[in-house]
Amino acid sequence: MISKEILIFDISSEYGHFRKYNTTTSPLTYSIPTRTAIAGIIGAILGMEREISDGIFPDGVIPVQEFFSKKNADIAIQIINPVKKENIAINLINTKTSFYDLTKAGRTQIKFELLKDVKYRIYLNLNDMDIFNQLTNRLKQKKHHFSPYLGLAQFTATVDFIDRTQAELRNNINVEYIEIITAVNLSQIKDENPIDFDYSAMYSANNMPIEMNRNREVQEYSEMLIEKNGLPVKTKVESYYYIYNYGNILFL
Repeated sequence: MISKEILIFDISSEYGHFRKYNTTTSPLTYSIPTRTAIAGIIGAILGMEREISDGIFPDGVIPVQEFFSKKNADIAIQIINPVKKENIAINLINTKTSFYDLTKAGRTQIKFELLKDVKYRIYLNLNDMDIFNQLTNRLKQKKHHFSPYLGLAQFTATVDFIDRTQAELRNNINVEYIEIITAVNLSQIKDENPIDFDYSAMYSANNMPIEMNRNREVQEYSEMLIEKNGLPVKTKVESYYYIYNYGNILFL
């Protein structure tokens, strides 16, 4: 039996915002954090060193996005609280008035689409067991090096340790519909009718960044399917991971 050790923790906040890459003047938000945002949250908890300047890191420092790349880490995300969104005006510096002298710039209000009363469950596996153990201890003791936040610095997150357990790899030999409790990466689904839609549910699919390099250049996008109320998605995949007392998950 193939299995992986999984760290499970919840992140929550009154508000959150994970900006869609194709919005400008009125920023819209994804319904869930991107994989790259989750990597940043974990990096903040661990206190991983940041850039000296854009794309420049101290000698010997591995950038967060490289450390939590798909070859080094497995990440899955589950919706706990139903997805709710509202538009709120946020005061920003008006750089059109003065870009170099911020004392003369003044303020401007921009409407942001925000997530309201958000709560997600993160499932994480790391190749580096030393860091994995360090992260586990920090979550249990709530000793965060930097304050984690959900997308914008004013949306400080509460992070709660849930469990550290085993996930068992299971193969879907007969290609049946499997209930997946986490977001589904549509590149992993199989068959001509891969989703068994419940027409009383609320589904959403978005093209989201999966991996970035140290220069914040996206290396991979993928279409993610969720059910907005946190209900499982019935889908056909070749393999998935089962966690006792939790359910079936797919890594992003």
